[in-house]
Amino acid sequence: MDITVVGAGAMGGSYGGLLAAAGNRVSLIDTWQDHVDAINRDGLQVDGAHGVHRLRLEAATEPSAGHSADVVLMFTDTNGTGDAARTIADILSPDGFVVTSQNGIGNVEILQDVVGEERVVGGSSMCSAATIGPGHVSLTHLGPTSVGEVKGGSSQRVDAFLAALEAAGFPSKPAPDIMAEIWQKFVVNCSSNAVAAVTGLRSGEFVDIPDVMEYRVRVVEEVMAVLDAKGITLPDPELIKRVCAGGRRMNRPSMLQHVRMGRKTEIDTLNGALVREAKALGISVPYNESLVALLRGRELAQKRAVHEPDLDYEAWEASFENADDA
Repeated sequence: MDITVVGAGAMGGSYGGLLAAAGNRVSLIDTWQDHVDAINRDGLQVDGAHGVHRLRLEAATEPSAGHSADVVLMFTDTNGTGDAARTIADILSPDGFVVTSQNGIGNVEILQDVVGEERVVGGSSMCSAATIGPGHVSLTHLGPTSVGEVKGGSSQRVDAFLAALEAAGFPSKPAPDIMAEIWQKFVVNCSSNAVAAVTGLRSGEFVDIPDVMEYRVRVVEEVMAVLDAKGITLPDPELIKRVCAGGRRMNRPSMLQHVRMGRKTEIDTLNGALVREAKALGISVPYNESLVALLRGRELAQKRAVHEPDLDYEAWEASFENADDA
């Protein structure tokens, strides 16, 4: 299978690398220049759940002229979905399709608007991965991957892609209702990602602080109130109990990884999206609103710490005082 991974960071790199190791022709597109350079120079290292692999793959920040793909596997940060969609439109083969396994909600619709409704397949991955450095990713947890047609059910192309995932070592299943699966992952992400990013805690550390666990329960209750109002039923009826109980998986959610790197997070398509949906429905969601506000502050503080380490706060403060005196 000829596969192009758009967004070849922790998750995209892990999937792309293992799909290549299984014999598929895989190319990578990512906006991180140092990562692309390292892959082209030294290969992509994928370690973790399936051992250590060093793979020689083609990587670029944008597709070359004449680049064509039968399948595009979309793992970009949700902030870049629109730009990535326009890139995808240029490289899909006539019968090609895109599989989105991104976090948050709204990605399917953005892709459909650009490449066409019939060329988008939904996906949901419960794997976890981490970026170790340029050219090096780690698959830290091997969970199930669900894939299905956006309108519901499976198809020949979905079955073929699922077979490729299974051969690459990813436990995979067809989803009768992939949009419900995407909403289900949305609940999980809303309960954990921003909480980890604000507190700096790994997922498995939440249970050590009862106040944090109680806060997460309130966040989830608000999320479920919105889903109930929208008439959305989750495929796994026991999910909420497990989410609220917590666990001991010591992964760093992607949002925490992004904050630590000084990057913009995906809050707008997770808890931020929940807040917008709630307002449209007239539902109060104060815990999610506070979480979004705190995350925006944490995001800015870490961005300055990473990208402006020499910022002179005393001089900055003096500039405001001088402006007030003028």
